[in-house]
Amino acid sequence: MARESRNQRRIAPPSERTKPAVILPAPDARMTQLLAAAKDTFTSKGFAATTMDDIAGAAGMSKKTLYKMFESKTELFRAMLLRSLPEADFADAPSEGSPVIRLRNMLREAADVALSPGEIALQRLIIGERQASPELGRMFAEVIMESGTEHIVELLKAVRLEPRFAAVPLRLIAEMLFGMVFSHDHFRLLTDTGFKLNRRVLDRRIDLAIATFCATEEAQAS
Repeated sequence: MARESRNQRRIAPPSERTKPAVILPAPDARMTQLLAAAKDTFTSKGFAATTMDDIAGAAGMSKKTLYKMFESKTELFRAMLLRSLPEADFADAPSEGSPVIRLRNMLREAADVALSPGEIALQRLIIGERQASPELGRMFAEVIMESGTEHIVELLKAVRLEPRFAAVPLRLIAEMLFGMVFSHDHFRLLTDTGFKLNRRVLDRRIDLAIATFCATEEAQAS
């Protein structure tokens, strides 16, 4: 089998054991423009109604060129999700400080990504297309949600938890943290176009969620 060229990078979702990963070229201006155009077109027209012609036109390229890059609309949609993984992995969250501070920073960064207008529009698209294209929901879950949960689990490994949670699997705690922090605002943003996110309240919710599961800063340091 030919080795992957140096100008490519492989981004594999957690479920790559059952599905082949999409191989994406290294970031360049044309790819960035294409995937941004694809996201805008999918969210405005819907997955089923969007054609490769639509995306090629929005990206300023020919359909022939587009098909050289991606064989199908589904593959392009998956690549769009995969390209967002550097954001979904919250790599920009500040990495200094104690494990609890890093966890707090990661959850705040997660809020900036998951509750942004563009991401909410994409999630509305996936919900609206769930009957015609049920694979979109599975794709989103395995590429984005699994990545976020696994990142939280890795951070929790360095955190001292409250004793009552010592026997609870870290993955379950990570899922509960996400639920406590995001479920209210996420549901309101998905269903109510007039809802405005209150960042002060959200940050307070993050602090309370961390205090529920994690030992105090004094106990962490001891």
